[in-house]
Amino acid sequence: MVTLNKIQFLKGAIGHGFLLMMNFCVLLGIIMSFQLLVSPLNPLPLLNALLLWYMVIHTSILLSIQIGIQVLEIIKVRSPTILIGYYFKFEDQEIIPVPLLDPIKSKLAVIIILLILSGGIILYPIFAVYGMLHLWVRLPIIALHPSTIISYYVIFLNLVPPLLLIGAAAIILAILMIEFKRE
Repeated sequence: MVTLNKIQFLKGAIGHGFLLMMNFCVLLGIIMSFQLLVSPLNPLPLLNALLLWYMVIHTSILLSIQIGIQVLEIIKVRSPTILIGYYFKFEDQEIIPVPLLDPIKSKLAVIIILLILSGGIILYPIFAVYGMLHLWVRLPIIALHPSTIISYYVIFLNLVPPLLLIGAAAIILAILMIEFKRE
């Protein structure tokens, strides 16, 4: 007989796996968009470049916070939270169960709400679909020519500078430290 805890654990594991895959697709979409921004062969018009810079920076910050929250939930063995839809589940007078995501108790939650309202609810899925399409197109190429993995790895190292990774790691660590400080 399967107990309720095993079913909940399985649902949580599947949910976290799906969310990790979605976050990877968003990251891939950000990287490919950044590649469009820095391409010297085909420069974008100024207005398009400014809009794409906004989209990339905005979604990078939201992705870092999403990954930080997910790491925290994996450590605490909780179900995954998709931030772009989290606050729409609650009524006005309802108490938010996670104190870190309660805008009354946490400044990070206010930042998350501002990111969601300033375009995150649209941009996050756009980058997820864009990354998923790139992944779907590139997987057969990688399977047929394994040497392309090395070329993609070089592109990844060139386009995602260590400072961006350090910034994302700092956001993730800050979220973890804030949450563990509360306990």
